[in-house]
Amino acid sequence: MESELLYRYFDGATTPDEERQIMQWAEASPENYRRYLAERQLWSAVVFHASRQPVRRTLWRRVAAWRVSGAAACILLLVGLAGLFFVGRLFPDGRMQRVVVPAGQRVELLLSDGTKVWLNSRSRLEYPASFGRGSRRVTLSGEGYFEVTHDRSKPFVVETAEFDVRVLGTTFNVYAYDNDRATFETALLEGSVEVASRSDATQRLVLRPDEAAVLSAGGRLMRTQVTDKGRFRWTEGLISLNDVPFGELLTRFSDYFDIRILLKNPKLYDVRCTGKFRQSDGIDYSLHVLQRFVNFSFTHDEERRTIEIR
Repeated sequence: MESELLYRYFDGATTPDEERQIMQWAEASPENYRRYLAERQLWSAVVFHASRQPVRRTLWRRVAAWRVSGAAACILLLVGLAGLFFVGRLFPDGRMQRVVVPAGQRVELLLSDGTKVWLNSRSRLEYPASFGRGSRRVTLSGEGYFEVTHDRSKPFVVETAEFDVRVLGTTFNVYAYDNDRATFETALLEGSVEVASRSDATQRLVLRPDEAAVLSAGGRLMRTQVTDKGRFRWTEGLISLNDVPFGELLTRFSDYFDIRILLKNPKLYDVRCTGKFRQSDGIDYSLHVLQRFVNFSFTHDEERRTIEIR
């Protein structure tokens, strides 16, 4: 695979046929995928540090030059991308940018205003290359952890499918996957946030630290206390679960480890589980740990990336 074709793909300048060619190549072998990620990281690093000008062939050549220099590694470290996967597309300044995180991965971003964002598995974030004079707005589908740079003149707004989260400068976690409209949560760790429905003006909550806004069974926003901050350590690759049903635990494992899990014993669905697991330890190790507390057996089909639990 030619590097320049990959750079044109990252820049959004490839044809549909070329995009399919690149995806087929990346999925053909682990070696191809590792190279794809390496080129993706390098491209992202150079784009973030490039001067504000249209990203075209001159930058593709600049990336190719950086590839063979030791300075590239330094840039990767500076933007905090080393060891993390940055996927999706970066567009030239003045257009919206989009980051898409595949299952089993997570991403750390630094926005133009200094705000830090961590995105969890299967999440998507859209944001401008630079914020205008009004509010700072981003759109999230999935789970994101935000450390927002304070700017009283420019509120920071996270738009989700059903709710807006509005802040000035604070630290909070948002869980809002488009394919699961029945589950929404904004948990505040520092500062103050306002959570408001996009369609119902009566649904509005202002949170204080260690409070969360969640959806009730009836679809209304309700205030709860944050009693377990360990669950937000997913930003470190730590899966922390406190008294959750076994079925929900397996759903999270499926996302974090990018594997299909089939629970064949319905009696296990509501068994409560507590524990901490490192994503780097892998799914087999995590399930073996669970077997000490829950009576089940499992088979792992690595070729089909499927696990059956009985």
